[in-house]
Amino acid sequence: MNYKKFSLTFGFLVWLFSSLPFRYWGNSFFIIKNPFILILLFLGVIPVLYLLTTWVFHRFKLTGLKKLESSAFMAIPGMICDVACLKFHDIVFPKLTIEEAIVLGSWVLWAYSIVLLIGILEIKKVESANANCDKHYST
Repeated sequence: MNYKKFSLTFGFLVWLFSSLPFRYWGNSFFIIKNPFILILLFLGVIPVLYLLTTWVFHRFKLTGLKKLESSAFMAIPGMICDVACLKFHDIVFPKLTIEEAIVLGSWVLWAYSIVLLIGILEIKKVESANANCDKHYST
């Protein structure tokens, strides 16, 4: 399986396994009256997504724009699925109130942004390393 198909499949599976807890226990996660828990949820997803995303990059030895492309392919399935899930949140996430569903919507947008930023920052990291190499050899 090539990295594009794997990234799409992996992105879908991450979306599926991260959506199921919110379907059954969502009201336990999004305690909207407790900002500390909300901040932890928003910050806690960053290292998890970084590990998952960079694992895919390393598994396929991706470089340059392929990292960004892979991160986009990982984000797309969940973004498409969440359009329907959030529109029909009362059916898909029956335990969430409208306010909790709004927080879930902002949290998933945050998560997709993080995955895409990881792809962009990985490219910048390589470009910066290459620039430092070029600078070192030109002197």
